[in-house]
Amino acid sequence: MHRTTDVLVVGAGPTGLTAAVELARRGIGCLVIDKQVTPPGHADKAIGVHCRTMEIWEEQDVVREAMDAGIWLTGNMVFVNGAQTHRMSWELPGLPYAHLGLPQYETERILTGRLATLGVRPQRGAELVDFTQDADGVTATVRTADGGTETVRAAYLVGADGAHSRVRERLGLTFTGGLGRFPQLFMLVDVDVDWDMPDGHLLRFLHMTDGQMDGMLVCVPLRGEHRYRIATLAPPRFFAQTGGRDAPPGFSEELDEPTIEDVQAALDRLAPPGTRATNLRWSSVFRISHGIVDRYRDGRVFVAGDAAHLHPPAGGQGMNTGIEDTWNLAWKLALAVRGLAAPGLLDSYETERRPEGEEIVGRAVRMAGTEEVDRADLERQFLQEMSMLLSYAGSPLVGETVADPAALGDAPRPGDIAPDVDGLRRRGVGHPLRLRDLTRGTRHALLLYADRTADAGELAAFTGLCADARRLAGGELDAYLLLDPDADEPRLLDPPVVRDAGRRFRAAYGLDGTGLYLIRPDGHVGFRGAPVDPDALRKHLHLVFGSAR
Repeated sequence: MHRTTDVLVVGAGPTGLTAAVELARRGIGCLVIDKQVTPPGHADKAIGVHCRTMEIWEEQDVVREAMDAGIWLTGNMVFVNGAQTHRMSWELPGLPYAHLGLPQYETERILTGRLATLGVRPQRGAELVDFTQDADGVTATVRTADGGTETVRAAYLVGADGAHSRVRERLGLTFTGGLGRFPQLFMLVDVDVDWDMPDGHLLRFLHMTDGQMDGMLVCVPLRGEHRYRIATLAPPRFFAQTGGRDAPPGFSEELDEPTIEDVQAALDRLAPPGTRATNLRWSSVFRISHGIVDRYRDGRVFVAGDAAHLHPPAGGQGMNTGIEDTWNLAWKLALAVRGLAAPGLLDSYETERRPEGEEIVGRAVRMAGTEEVDRADLERQFLQEMSMLLSYAGSPLVGETVADPAALGDAPRPGDIAPDVDGLRRRGVGHPLRLRDLTRGTRHALLLYADRTADAGELAAFTGLCADARRLAGGELDAYLLLDPDADEPRLLDPPVVRDAGRRFRAAYGLDGTGLYLIRPDGHVGFRGAPVDPDALRKHLHLVFGSAR
């Protein structure tokens, strides 16, 4: 059997599903395969959804369903040798969304449902056997659920097939510096806990002897009364069961399942006195590994998520980082499939995402065995863990022409996440708009700005500039003119005019006179100009979209 598609996605976890949703939203054909016949149904994987991921889910139209299915993680507490060392609220002002607790099986259910509305259903029980690639595409051999095989021909392949990635293996990717492994075995359990602790808080109990950690207990609340997902060191008998051999990373199916007595023993040692565990739903023993592959791309094949980077669960980075990977990659792949991508666009996936992966792996390893990385600035650390400070400032795909950078103050730089603002007004709309209402969608958004000091001739030229920008972007660009409340409205048929009624856009983006921001489909600033420099904008669009069309 032979099939063709634009993109073959290997893996139907959150990383692969994100890639498929973003491709399907853009009308790109994709086939998603996963060797598991049925998805897992217990809380053995990621359970923390970061603030930035919630913003992505708003774009994908699944954020309400996620909120309805999850619980808010409202803060954390750390105890060392029984004494509380700090407590922090995660309900910070200015966050677009808080930190959501949602088991990964629910995340996969929600994203699979969204993908179905776009006409794509993962092919389960289908395992990638091998693939080859040439100048025009990738040819993959897939073993199907009935034991047969089929050949899939695709323009590109995305390996989102997890920690034991077949795609990574067949590409011969290696972990930079080798794959690190923690010497300890850990146990993971889903259990009810009876204690006097605040709801919604992640709780971390450490035991230190002579400055070294020799006991840890991490408890993350799940939806349900008194329900927690607990990670702690496995009892010594599990080490004995390995026979002294090096246990492989991940879950150890050959080892016995921890018992409720094992959980209670860990609570007796580390949790407050009187804490009781009941209703053990699921348990397993696992080994933590960490590392990042030497490259994220090999020709027409890409790796993302756990196929590209492995790290300890500290900070809950794994799933969220994988989602960010394919959120960055998918819009670029879509342009490439449609012949609208400049030659270097796909290279920017590795350029932008691999440094972020390196930083996250390193930070997670440092956090795993310590009380805290930076107790002097816990709020900034939290925002960093939530990916709200993520920036691609070092990317060759972003740029600016700014006459006086100091005048823009703390405005978002090229590569930064474009912050949302509210209080915008558009003629004919009876309610205020958010900036996200203008930038939401699958295309670039060109935001031109002018106040009452702007030259009338320059404003008149905006019509031609927007037409040029759309042509250079192959139609993959929307444009708006944001006007200061005191500015006279020019007689322009294009671009549409939106009033910055509360001057919140001006305050957040640091503009006066005239200026522009180009927002990428992934919500990051691609280019900014102050004042508007049409030639510089055209050069930047050429960098993304290639030759003028």
